[in-house]
Amino acid sequence: MYIRQQSLLSFENIIALQPKTKLELIFENIDLSEATKLLPRFGRGPKGYDLIPIVRALLAQQIEQIPTRAALVRRLVTDPVLRYACGFNIIGKVPSEATFSRYFNILNENGFLQKIYFDLVDKAMELGLMDTKVIAIDATDLTSYERVKPKKKLNSDDPNTPDWGSKMDSHGNQKTWVGWKLHLAVDNKSELPLAFMFSKASKADGEFAIPLVDQVYEQCKAKEYELPQYWTMDSGYDWKRIYEEIYNTYIRLSNYSD
Repeated sequence: MYIRQQSLLSFENIIALQPKTKLELIFENIDLSEATKLLPRFGRGPKGYDLIPIVRALLAQQIEQIPTRAALVRRLVTDPVLRYACGFNIIGKVPSEATFSRYFNILNENGFLQKIYFDLVDKAMELGLMDTKVIAIDATDLTSYERVKPKKKLNSDDPNTPDWGSKMDSHGNQKTWVGWKLHLAVDNKSELPLAFMFSKASKADGEFAIPLVDQVYEQCKAKEYELPQYWTMDSGYDWKRIYEEIYNTYIRLSNYSD
């Protein structure tokens, strides 16, 4: 007869003796106390769900590259270490996919997730991890999980509706997808984005260069960061008006103000 040997230590004791995971180290440096003030409580029990673990789980989904809310719930159910890192009871139930989606929508609408990110950017500046001297601008594809539709059936008037995009990859191959584009202005030293915008996949990258430059300049001035001196972009931004606008409106005037 096989008799399972009992452990002398609890799960929490064993975890405490292990090196901290990546998620635990990240969560230690993110202040989520404001989330409890911005989010309503609903769900099980007289007080509803504990909000901090839910926000941590939504962040963990992005950090661990978990593709969907359903996959996040499955991972939390089967992975006690992840539940522990997020702050859920390791033997209790976890919120449903619908609950996570509801809270995510609320966080997205009130701008809390963006605030968390830029608080971390401020910390990176304080630690000398970024200097904003050289900024790179580029776009990446975001693929939609919706069923692919022909172009003639897409709603071109709705900016949130995914559409067809096409571009050359780094190897010179033509790539097509259905979804959107994420346009980024990134600090070259830390590779942290300072500004980002979303668009339909069919939009040209160059259309978003100046709006991103403007966002970066406004943020640098507001936070008293060093103003960018150099901008790097690929051939998709090789537009004469982009050169002229950056030089005349930003670089030349910045040099005069100095």
